[in-house]
Amino acid sequence: MNRFVFVLVLAAALLGVAVRAAAATPEGPRLAISVSTYGSRENGSSEVITTGPSGEDPQRLVGGPGVLIGDSLSWSAAGDVLAFSVPGAKSAASGPYGSGWPVAGVVRADGSGARVFPHAFLNGGDPVMSPDGASVAFQRLKIVRNSPDGEDPLLKSAIWSLDVKHGSVRRLTKWRIGTFLEPSSYWADGSILAAELRDRRGLRAVAIDLRNKRLAPLVREASEPTFSADGSRLAFVRLEDKTPNSLPSHPVSELWVARGDGSAAKRLLRRKGYISFPSWDPSGSRLSFTVNPPAEATGDLEPEPGNKVMAINADGTCLTTVFSAPEVTVSGSAWQPGPGREAGPISC
Repeated sequence: MNRFVFVLVLAAALLGVAVRAAAATPEGPRLAISVSTYGSRENGSSEVITTGPSGEDPQRLVGGPGVLIGDSLSWSAAGDVLAFSVPGAKSAASGPYGSGWPVAGVVRADGSGARVFPHAFLNGGDPVMSPDGASVAFQRLKIVRNSPDGEDPLLKSAIWSLDVKHGSVRRLTKWRIGTFLEPSSYWADGSILAAELRDRRGLRAVAIDLRNKRLAPLVREASEPTFSADGSRLAFVRLEDKTPNSLPSHPVSELWVARGDGSAAKRLLRRKGYISFPSWDPSGSRLSFTVNPPAEATGDLEPEPGNKVMAINADGTCLTTVFSAPEVTVSGSAWQPGPGREAGPISC
């Protein structure tokens, strides 16, 4: 047994369950989690597993020894296909786009049909699956002008789309100089895309109307805006210590929820360290997210073994750990949507 599988089996034993490969899509609520060993993706292996709502019954969906899986995960609305990134794959990037970037990948919910797309290279964020599962949105960065020292080039960004069936890519929004526009989730019908926008005016969450490409403000000082399955609510993250041009020395993250238009925002959780990758349970009753301890903030924001996927009710009650194990690093998590997959509120 290779070390990665052994560590996952050990982790599962600590949780009182056994790891097994998925032969068919499990019934009921499932949470997809990106996990890796050895503390980094460069010298280890990684995969996407799915678990029950309390971390039980972990099953491998895609990945394994010698395969690298990126951080963020994104399901189609029916929960039949998952988008992820593949850092170790060879991209088609060149010239002003740079080179060697991760690429987008997809896999079916039963673990079959895994594909990677070299033309959908991800040099500025993570892939976001459309509700119909036909396309994947992602940010692309392009160098406008190099600085004299080559360390701080002027960049522009745009959101692009991958056609999953044909593997082709096209630009969805216009290029914006000096702006980073990273998509994070779709509105229920696919007409609106929530995104994180960063420019000289700061960081904020916006909604992009894909019919006319117009941007509307959602929430200021917010990252990772994430719509609930019906689009009625929005989750987002705030970082309290925003040290300019450097990592915060004492970071405190907050998890917030609001109405779908960004109004009536309410803080659910305030915690030392970093909160990331919020994901709504299909019922809208609870959220999962990843927690990295504050010690990691003094480094390069890379998570370390023993960090956690946690969950909390949408009213801020019943904070609980879903998945954590020694020598296992967790990154993004994403609830699998679809009828019959509602986990409902956490009991405590």
